[in-house]
Amino acid sequence: MADFTLVGFIRAIKYMDDSVLVFIDEYKNGYKKSNGEYVQDRYISWRCIFKSYFKGYISKHFGNRMLVQVKGEVFPYAIEHDKMVEGVSVIGQTINVFSYPRASASRELKAIRDSQFHADGTPDLDDFKEDDF
Repeated sequence: MADFTLVGFIRAIKYMDDSVLVFIDEYKNGYKKSNGEYVQDRYISWRCIFKSYFKGYISKHFGNRMLVQVKGEVFPYAIEHDKMVEGVSVIGQTINVFSYPRASASRELKAIRDSQFHADGTPDLDDFKEDDF
């Protein structure tokens, strides 16, 4: 059994009698090979199958063009019209809304860490313990 994690955008949702199909597009960055050839950016489309008890949850919380994270299992075969064919089957176990990463997130975390190391002043415990009135 192989675990599967995917982050991508929902392209379509199809409700079947006994399952829900969620079509997700995953973006893959292009890169430059060692021989100098450039591989273009591309989208990979996944068809994730969810059990029927996900129908209400998916219909209520998810829609097209949403960024989601899916975790599940991958099987080394696909079934079409009751026949095994070449391909993979992705059985979804969880689906969550995924947050967009911010470009300034690393700077914000560094500022928080730095502020924790350098206090602005020393606490005055005697003044804190005095009555206000």
